[in-house]
Amino acid sequence: MRFFIYQQIKIVYATVLLLFVLSCANNEQKKNMLPSGGPYRTILIAQAQFVYENKDGKKLPKPGPALLVIKQKTADGWKDTVLEDPQSNVFHKALILPKDASRQILTIGAMQAALKLWEFKERSWQQTVLWQPEFGGKWNRLRDVEIGDVTGDGKPELVIATHDQGVVAVVRQAGRNWQVEEIDREPETFVHEVELGDVDGDGLKEIFVTPSRPNKAKGGPQPGKIVMYTWNGTGFSKKVVDESDKTHAKEILVHDIDGKGVATLFAVFEAETIEGDTGITRKQPVKIKKYFYNKESFTSEIIATLDDFQCRFLTPGDVDGDGQVELIASAMKTGIWLLKKQDGSWKRSLIDADSSGYEHATCVADLDENGTAEIYVASDDQKELRTYVWNGTTFSKTVISRIPDNRITWSITTGLF
Repeated sequence: MRFFIYQQIKIVYATVLLLFVLSCANNEQKKNMLPSGGPYRTILIAQAQFVYENKDGKKLPKPGPALLVIKQKTADGWKDTVLEDPQSNVFHKALILPKDASRQILTIGAMQAALKLWEFKERSWQQTVLWQPEFGGKWNRLRDVEIGDVTGDGKPELVIATHDQGVVAVVRQAGRNWQVEEIDREPETFVHEVELGDVDGDGLKEIFVTPSRPNKAKGGPQPGKIVMYTWNGTGFSKKVVDESDKTHAKEILVHDIDGKGVATLFAVFEAETIEGDTGITRKQPVKIKKYFYNKESFTSEIIATLDDFQCRFLTPGDVDGDGQVELIASAMKTGIWLLKKQDGSWKRSLIDADSSGYEHATCVADLDENGTAEIYVASDDQKELRTYVWNGTTFSKTVISRIPDNRITWSITTGLF
C-alpha cells in the first residue's frame, strides 16, 4: 500500500513539474511573440543585460545575450516582445526599416560585431547576418548606425561606426546582396556616433562621426575629433571639423532646426577631467556647441553648459507645440534639460532633475501624431521607462514600465511596426 501511495505521489509530482515547465515555456514563447495586427506605434529599447555569478565571495556581473525590448501600443495597452541574440552581449541600436512591408528590424551588436536583419515569421524571429567583421583589436563592436542617401544615387545606405579600430563603413544594398565599403580606419580609435545631414545645402547628406582615443574609466584627457565625410562623385573626402587634446564629443546632432532645408551640426563635449588621489575631478563642464558652416569651413559657439561629466543624448523635436524645434539634453546625473532658442540665444531649463543614467537614452517622437512630440527616456538609475508630454504649462511625466536592475539601455528608437 505504501509503495502504491509513493508511486502516486511521484506521478502527481512529475505531472505538476511538467505543467510548470510547460507553463514557463509557454510564457517564454508568449514573451517572444509579436501581437497580431498592426502596425502599432512602437518603441525599440536596445539593451545589455547581466547575470550575476559568485566568485571568491563576491557577486560579479556577467554579460548575458543582447536584448531588444519591442514595446507596442495596442488597443489593450502596451505589449512587450523580447528579442535576444546570444551571439552578442549587447544591442547598441535597433531601427525599424523605413517603408518596409515585411516588418524587419535592423540591429547592431557587440562583442560579436554583427549587423543583422530580423523578421518575425512562422511564429518566430528569423535572422539574416548582413555583416560580421573582426577588426583585430581588443574590442569588436558596431557602435552606431544611421540610414540615409550619402552618395546621391537616390537609395538609402547604412553608415556604421565601430570600436576599436576606428572603422567607418558604408553599407549598400545591391539586390539581395549587401556590399560593405570601409571609408576610414584608424587603429586604437573608438568611433562613438554617426550623424547624417546636408549642412552645405547641395541636396546631398554629409557623414559626421566622433572618433576618439579609447574610453578611460578613470578619467583624464581623452582626445577626440569630429570628422565630416563628403561624397565627391567617386569616393568620400575627409575633413576634420573640430578636435581637442583634453576631451572629446561622443554625442553629436545634425538636424534642420529652422526648417529651411539646411542642417546644423551640434556637438556635446564631455567634461574635462583629471585623475587624482581622491578620484576624478571635473576641470571644465559639459559644453554644447553649435557649428556654422561657410565655404567649407566651420566656426562654433557654446550655446549651453551642464555641470555634469557627460551628456550622451541630444535630441531634437517640437516638444511644446509652438512650431519650433527644441533640443533635449539628457545628462548623466543632473537630469533632462530643455534648450530653447529665444531672441537669438539658447535658453536652458530643467525638465526633470530626478532622471539619470550612464547613457540616459532618450528619443523625441510624435508617436500619437498630435503635432507635439513626446520625450521618451530610459531612466536607468530610477529603473523606469518614462514619457514626458507638454500639458500647456509644464511637462507631465508618465511611467510606461519598469526597467530591471540588471539592464543598461543604450538607445531608444521609435516607429510603426
